[in-house]
Amino acid sequence: MELSPTVPQAEFFNSNAEYVAAVAGFGSGKTEAAIIKIIHSKLKYPGIDQAYLAPTYSLIGSIFYPRVAEMLAEIGVRFKVVSGKNEVRIAGHGRIICRTMDDPNSIVGWEVGDAVMDEFDLLPTDKALLVMKKVSARCRQKFPDGKVNQKMVTTTPEGFKATYQLFKKDPLENSQLIQMSTESNSHNLPVGYVESLKAQYPEQLIAAYLHGEFVNLTAGTVYYAFDRSACDSRWVQRPRETLHIGMDFNVRNMAAIVHIFRDGCLVAVDEIIGLRDTPDMILEINDRYPGHPIFIYPDASGKSASSKGSSLSDHSLLKQAGYRVRSRSANPLVRDRVLSVNTGLEDGTYKINIGKCPVYVECLEQQPYDKNGSPDKKTGFDHANDAGGYCRYYLMPVVKHGVANRVLGGF
Repeated sequence: MELSPTVPQAEFFNSNAEYVAAVAGFGSGKTEAAIIKIIHSKLKYPGIDQAYLAPTYSLIGSIFYPRVAEMLAEIGVRFKVVSGKNEVRIAGHGRIICRTMDDPNSIVGWEVGDAVMDEFDLLPTDKALLVMKKVSARCRQKFPDGKVNQKMVTTTPEGFKATYQLFKKDPLENSQLIQMSTESNSHNLPVGYVESLKAQYPEQLIAAYLHGEFVNLTAGTVYYAFDRSACDSRWVQRPRETLHIGMDFNVRNMAAIVHIFRDGCLVAVDEIIGLRDTPDMILEINDRYPGHPIFIYPDASGKSASSKGSSLSDHSLLKQAGYRVRSRSANPLVRDRVLSVNTGLEDGTYKINIGKCPVYVECLEQQPYDKNGSPDKKTGFDHANDAGGYCRYYLMPVVKHGVANRVLGGF
């Protein structure tokens, strides 16, 4: 395999440490480097399986499978992606086993030579530390030339979480920390990509999300950019104006934030809080907004569940009511949703009618982070924020940090 890596990618690829972490900015090529390292090891050691783990199966399906398939096809190696068994079978060489990290106790029943844990810091700290222990126990197939079994982490830093603890604060024995900046891979990124990120991200996130540095991301409230005077709007909906409603499903505590979209600005103009279930929400929307075209941006989990406990999902009920439902296969990463809201609050493309949305305002002002660095869901300030965030992210997401390009050159 002929590679043309960046300096930090080459450092990661050539590392012989037992524990290796690539802590990287968006678009730095960390996942690409990890995938190529897996393939290289798989082809060099045909009898030794490899493992790739991600926070969810949707990430495996959208990132890992397509990229592995592309690489193997380019170098003429026959393979088969068996998504039902969560593995890639390579002709004459064995398997790359794919698993999620959302339930550490399910990491059993298989063994490999090496393993990559991608987007490691998206996990709560306690869960990530347990994942490392479980995965380390799975890496026990013996290499014929005595190569060490490697446990590799790739992640964008999310504060002082598990990667910081394992690789910087109290480093594991025989470990190596490699930091990859977005700029180090700029020649493989679209023109203006780095500048666009700098323009969109708040200043305190530049160090983490572009330079791959550990910084405190949990100080203060989650929506630090909200300011009553700076973010206020007096706009209200006009007759028959299209409404964009973000919705969060909770039994006896439904939340919906109603928006209008004008002149490139998304404005929250009303809220519906504390209703019992989706049928009640539908009745309330119909009562408040007759004659308005309505788009709903719901929690993606509502595709298969019902707040009423009926056989119809929440999404099905909304569609039956005549609303146009906009939802992707899975919710956005919490990090991305929060970032989208904060960015809009800072640059003026997202505003709130303070008088019409008192609960939403209180939630934006007061939701803290929990001990794992995630938005706290025990204080009761999460439902309205989630609802508003689903709508904002769908309509005005931040720049995608997964970039479809050849990061390590040609084969």
